[in-house]
Amino acid sequence: MDARRIAAGGLGLIAAFMAPVGVLAAFFPRSFFDDFPLGRGWIAADGGVYDEHLVRDVGGLFLALIVVTVWAIWRRPAARPVAAAWLLEGVLHVTYHAGHLDAYDTIDKVGLIGSLLVIPCLAVVVLWADWRSAGSTSTGHAGLS
Repeated sequence: MDARRIAAGGLGLIAAFMAPVGVLAAFFPRSFFDDFPLGRGWIAADGGVYDEHLVRDVGGLFLALIVVTVWAIWRRPAARPVAAAWLLEGVLHVTYHAGHLDAYDTIDKVGLIGSLLVIPCLAVVVLWADWRSAGSTSTGHAGLS
């Protein structure tokens, strides 16, 4: 499989993994806060106070970033900055949660940290693949098409 397809696939996976999160937070904020993921209640367990405005804003930001991510699959130069944005979001997100695991049992600790690592790991794959595909193009531009 060539590097451009790997980068496009990585961006597609990021969008697919994050779409349900964004939709739930944006349109069903109370359920996102109380039940995410799949009834486990990871957000509420952290001890914070429910704030509908904040949850909806986070959902809207995720959905906006997903739009840009899907766009980057078709727009060659956008892959790296989009992957870098997901990498930044993912590293900050997992770093926060790694320091706040006291409210969770072992299964939820592993599930939480493991699931949060998926996005930054995929972003690194996209960055690598897009960098690699840039070396194989005659123009030197990174790209997915």
